Amino acid sequence: MTGGVPAGAGPAYDVLARGGAGGEGSEGADLLSHLLADAAIKGVIVIVALIVLVVGMALIWRSLGRAEAPRRDDR
Repeated sequence: MTGGVPAGAGPAYDVLARGGAGGEGSEGADLLSHLLADAAIKGVIVIVALIVLVVGMALIWRSLGRAEAPRRDDR
């Protein structure tokens, strides 16, 4: 096979290959910046979800799991 394309290369390889030297404004650099921004946004979403989960579990633990035993009145 001529052209130096590795076996199993998909559409992402074609887009990055068409971007030229990968300088500013090239299609490959745009794709890479979009992929990095997408990964960053998803990471922030996961971190926020974990924080909400931990706070919710702490509130449930505090209200249900650590309740004191009911006291008996000797009246």
